Amino acid sequence: MSLYQTLADDTARLIAEGVLRPGDRLPSVRQSCRIHGIAPVTVTQAYHTLECRGLSEARPKARYCGRA
Repeated sequence: MSLYQTLADDTARLIAEGVLRPGDRLPSVRQSCRIHGIAPVTVTQAYHTLECRGLSEARPKARYCGRA
């Protein structure tokens, strides 16, 4: 499994468990890079995957936020 898929799945699990609730901000791309030691493009791809799954949405100037 690729790094972006692992990050997306881990974040989806946090959403499913209620750790991240609708409207909660996901860590910024830069924060996620530092936390996980991965490249910005990998984090962006993971967040885009979550958005495609309907689990997050990108809000201009407000980062990615959990959806449901």
